[in-house]
Amino acid sequence: MNGNAVRINVSLPFELVKDLKRYSKQRELSKFLAVAAEEKITRDRREKALRELMAAPPAFTDIKDSVKWVRKLRHENLKRLRRLGI
Repeated sequence: MNGNAVRINVSLPFELVKDLKRYSKQRELSKFLAVAAEEKITRDRREKALRELMAAPPAFTDIKDSVKWVRKLRHENLKRLRRLGI
């Protein structure tokens, strides 16, 4: 957490606040929440990047496989365009 802190007001469930106060060190609740938020954001970004990577075209070692994959994509696009009447 950097030194450019901004004060905000948030509402949390009562039981969660009790657990947070019990779990974090005294007078360090803000730091605890900031670290938790950073970890969550980092994890979500990593998961998004992994989903995008998994959606990317596969890496082919044989040119025949890549040609077959491109032809399949073109065929699917042609079917979709026909269905849309384009």
